[in-house]
Amino acid sequence: MRLGFACSWDPVPELTWSHTPWNLRAALRNRVDVVDLGVEHPAAVRTAFKAAYARRVDGRWVSMWRHSKVARRYEETLLRKASRTSDCDAVLQIQDLAVLDKPYFLLQDLSYDVLTELIDQPGGLSHFPSLTREAVRWSAERQHRVYASAAGVLAMSGWFADHLVRVSGLPPEKVHVVNPGVSTGAPDPAATRAAHARRMSGPRRRLLLVGKDFHTKAGDQVVAALEVLRRDVDPELTLTVVGPREWPLPGPVPPGVEFLGRRPVGELAALYDAHDLFVLPSRFEGFGIAFVEALSRGLPCVGRDAFAMPEIIQAGRTGDLVRGDDPADLAKVIAEVLADDDIYRHTHADAPRVAEHYTWDRAARQVAEIAAGSIG
Repeated sequence: MRLGFACSWDPVPELTWSHTPWNLRAALRNRVDVVDLGVEHPAAVRTAFKAAYARRVDGRWVSMWRHSKVARRYEETLLRKASRTSDCDAVLQIQDLAVLDKPYFLLQDLSYDVLTELIDQPGGLSHFPSLTREAVRWSAERQHRVYASAAGVLAMSGWFADHLVRVSGLPPEKVHVVNPGVSTGAPDPAATRAAHARRMSGPRRRLLLVGKDFHTKAGDQVVAALEVLRRDVDPELTLTVVGPREWPLPGPVPPGVEFLGRRPVGELAALYDAHDLFVLPSRFEGFGIAFVEALSRGLPCVGRDAFAMPEIIQAGRTGDLVRGDDPADLAKVIAEVLADDDIYRHTHADAPRVAEHYTWDRAARQVAEIAAGSIG
């Protein structure tokens, strides 16, 4: 089988969508003949799109140009031309790029129907700050047209698969759950055992947050919760923050916080092993690969009771979930998890199963099987 691979790549392709397309394409090449149908934007085109859709939001410039009608039509034109001139049997699209004449599939972690539900809730579309209601409506209608002609939609979580059927109205047989793999590579069993032994023998005090979209990941809530914890529970508790280029809150970095900024993905494994609890109560999360990376190394997690997080984190077994934005509530959950030896034992025991499932090789095998089934 020759499988077309279509992705709207970032200027550094490896970094696109947190390495997901890059890693999946590499794994697929071990199973099928992959034909690149890349949707690339020359620097001048990208700059023009960014400038045309730049908006001032909360004192900073943002550009949701990828969601614009002009950018969508540009990508559709490129992909349709590439698809027509290629001899691939089916096409895997990363996100909903275009309606094509040959069988095609979409890999997604969320939809515009999800954004439609969120736009009137407190906080709105914090991850998409300049998207208007009209833009979301137009994008949802366009997405439904792409869904209608697709051979299948590959949902990265069970939560999103259910949403596609229940809200978007896709036939259940058209929706397939394909969990992603981790970007940090397979855990080192010796390092995982050593980290577990340390966590079980000494005080657990080191919290870790990884995410470049600090407010979306509720980093402000985590920092405020740390202040509560250091005041009321243990003044030696610390938080390591990885992801944002610059410190994202007003004023200096507060006591107990180590801000590392951006770090290569290759450095994350050691950070997971060196910390005692991963805390990321995201306000908006399509999937949450960072949770899987932490759990695969035996590191318990605290997330939010929303999106796919409840199916990744087993509350009371491998971590816990919060339901609001109150720092005191988050602090209470963090303190309870840190004190629960059983959670650490269960997370360590479950780590090999998590690591075995969340691989790009397994994801590629699923994609290849689904695509082969569509073309007989």
